Amino acid sequence: MKKIFYVALMAIMVMMTACQQSKEDYIKEFKSFENEVSEECADYTEVDWEDAAKEFEALVKQAEKYEDLTAEEAMELAAVQAKYAGLQAKKGIN
Repeated sequence: MKKIFYVALMAIMVMMTACQQSKEDYIKEFKSFENEVSEECADYTEVDWEDAAKEFEALVKQAEKYEDLTAEEAMELAAVQAKYAGLQAKKGIN
């Protein structure tokens, strides 16, 4: 019975560890999001922009988890956020 308990406990711990996203993966995801929007924004409908805004907000909120961002990483994220804001502004102009 103890073996089953320990195996189950180890499996749960492995699953929890595997689900955590590193800050490097997060930054890559944020950049990927911005690149995707940048490439496809010309064809976006209002619904697409609303979906993108929701995803953007979720990504920005997720950044709060990473208190150990270096100055360089914080600048990278700020640049991505600025590019996205520029895309939104451009959409408003067209």
